[in-house]
Amino acid sequence: MEEPEVSIVVKLEGDSEEEEEKEEAGSYAKCGRRYKCLACGKTFPSVPRVLRHAKCHAGGGSAAAKHACPSCAKEFPDRSQLHKHQLSHSAERPFQCLQCSKAYKTAPELRSHGRSHTGEKPFICQECGKAFMQPVCLRVHMARHTGDLPFRCSHCAKGYGTLSKLKIHQRAHTGEKPYICGECGKAFADPSVFRKHRRIHAGLRPYQCSACQKTYAELKDLKNHERSHTGEKPFLCSDCGKAFSRSSSLTCHQRIHAEQKPYCCSQCGKGFTQLSSYQSHQRTHSGEKPFLCPQCGRMFSDPSSFRRHQRAHQGVKPYQCDKCSKAFRQPADLAMHQRIHTGERPYKCLQCDKTFVASWDLKRHQLVHSGERPFQCGECGKSFAERASLTKHYRVHSGERPFKCGRCGKTFVVSSSLRKHERTHGERRGGEEEEEEEEAGAAARHVCRLCGAAFGEAAALRRHQRGEHPEAAPGAPTCAECGEAFSSPYDLRKHERLHPGLRPFPCPECGKG
Repeated sequence: MEEPEVSIVVKLEGDSEEEEEKEEAGSYAKCGRRYKCLACGKTFPSVPRVLRHAKCHAGGGSAAAKHACPSCAKEFPDRSQLHKHQLSHSAERPFQCLQCSKAYKTAPELRSHGRSHTGEKPFICQECGKAFMQPVCLRVHMARHTGDLPFRCSHCAKGYGTLSKLKIHQRAHTGEKPYICGECGKAFADPSVFRKHRRIHAGLRPYQCSACQKTYAELKDLKNHERSHTGEKPFLCSDCGKAFSRSSSLTCHQRIHAEQKPYCCSQCGKGFTQLSSYQSHQRTHSGEKPFLCPQCGRMFSDPSSFRRHQRAHQGVKPYQCDKCSKAFRQPADLAMHQRIHTGERPYKCLQCDKTFVASWDLKRHQLVHSGERPFQCGECGKSFAERASLTKHYRVHSGERPFKCGRCGKTFVVSSSLRKHERTHGERRGGEEEEEEEEAGAAARHVCRLCGAAFGEAAALRRHQRGEHPEAAPGAPTCAECGEAFSSPYDLRKHERLHPGLRPFPCPECGKG
């Protein structure tokens, strides 16, 4: 039950009884377990804190700010706040962390930093029991329970528990990025993201995963990563029961139920639930690819594709299936693979009741019903059903041939053409070693597009698809070149264009393809 709001008048030192009653700038109200300043709406956990804060609103009496900083003339209501402010002018950082050598201006700042090493969370929410490392994090969290978000954005009316959070949010509207990296020139709107970025240049990644030895710059990132090994998903959606390993993933998911898409593209009007998805989408308009692979020079428009590509160079596959020992580069790939063993097909088409293992297979299938081709080439206007097809098509205009043969240097537009070409080297050389390589290459020549299983013969692939994947059942459209089966003739025609020399559109007059 909510406690009634009680207005209390602050008694400032030196005020008479009459003046005290008239003084409104220093009054506060009790709201639940906190005390709200009626002058600015800021809340505090105790009466002494709100009394001390109220002095900053006093306008000219003896309680007004009298302690001026000799460096910048800024005034403060008491000496302790002045002393704390003066440290900001000093370059001295006498309090050093023994674990990472980071230095701070005050002992409380050092103690606060020390919790990032120990994992200590002494600030506990009395409503739900959630613990925090910093008191400011607890205060922001408490606003969710009380509904008290006094700092509102003038652009979108979104509310925040602290003024600093509001200022960071407003930069998303203004485009301001005041924090610039001196090493690479990259700019940031959020100081915490900027600090995290600087650790990349400094090489500071002190938090290591005991399972796979991957290192992180921050403890919270390590904790999030460790859940990919344990499978723990502590964040539960109250609407549908779906569980998540990260609180940020739950927040984004809940926007689906609320039908919230706060990030809207100004060029095409498309809305997004996540800022990262919105930013990646904008690059499809600009053509920007800021993520450069240092090993092969390939560029990417979004960080997730870049990370996946880097793992391909490293050969790292830390996520292993406990049923068949097959390893994967990402936990999502492992989760999808495991559905082959469980028989789970959670993605269902509402038009024909067909089910699928992966969400993108369902999306591709739905295009058969809708006929939609949403990905359009900016050069010639040609449209495609899939982004990957548009990416391959772009290379016709750009002349890009990113797949290079390591033996002769010949380049190709698509990876399948490179694989086919590489087999010709094995056939020409002869010899036992080359034959073994050819056999090894043949073993992976026929790959199931649904689960990644590889086969030496097209017939073996077809048998696998009939048993494991109903959409590749007998009678399904099958490629005459490689034996791969498809769920629709449309998918088959699209696939056939990847084989060099195949021309699936014959002329009705002369038969030329």
